[in-house]
Amino acid sequence: MSLKVTEQQLPLDFKNTQTKTFIDFLEGKNFVVLKSLKSFIDSDETLFYLWGETGSGKTHLLQAYVTQLLASAKTAVIIKPRELDQRQNVQLIEMFDIVCIDNVENIAQNKAREEALFFWINEIKQAGKKIILAGQLSNNSPQWQLPDLRSRLQAGRTHELKTLNREDSLTVFKQQAENKGIKIDSKIENYLKNNCDMNMSYLSSLLLKLDQVTLVEKKQVTIPLLKKIVLEK
Repeated sequence: MSLKVTEQQLPLDFKNTQTKTFIDFLEGKNFVVLKSLKSFIDSDETLFYLWGETGSGKTHLLQAYVTQLLASAKTAVIIKPRELDQRQNVQLIEMFDIVCIDNVENIAQNKAREEALFFWINEIKQAGKKIILAGQLSNNSPQWQLPDLRSRLQAGRTHELKTLNREDSLTVFKQQAENKGIKIDSKIENYLKNNCDMNMSYLSSLLLKLDQVTLVEKKQVTIPLLKKIVLEK
């Protein structure tokens, strides 16, 4: 493939501006996963498959991985399954060292997308590049319907990302809130423990809303304010 394309020609919604890092990822029981992911770039393998429950931190790890690669003069992009619908996007393979696809559960049971992913994996291997897939489905889930694709997915490096326990999730939330200048005192902490889901997907969404409200209204977090936000979510 010859690369003659501008960013305007690629109808992509790039979301790689987040500054997630491995430092602010609490590994819990995922030491082996992180070690494997960090070493993937220097391996001879083509495909890395990361799966786990909602809120386990898959998107955070992808963004942290991109951040690390950029610091080492490597290039990577994170795309969504819908990007596979546009054939011209395959040119990303020449533009980046690693292509990451998040939410791959939205590819399974979609014949066109499964065929497209199979094509992308083959093209990436032929180009000597790498691909990282992240989603809620394991790579041997029966929801993957294309046999050749299932075979490709199971041939790569595979890891399940374990969710944090409630205490660890709250620790991460408090740390991220502090980084944004939001104080979480003991009363707020107890309210969160007793009234909110302790998974990082929910807590990240809650923190985003808290950040917006406290910034606009110039308020500290109080129980009434937190109750209002929780009820709105």
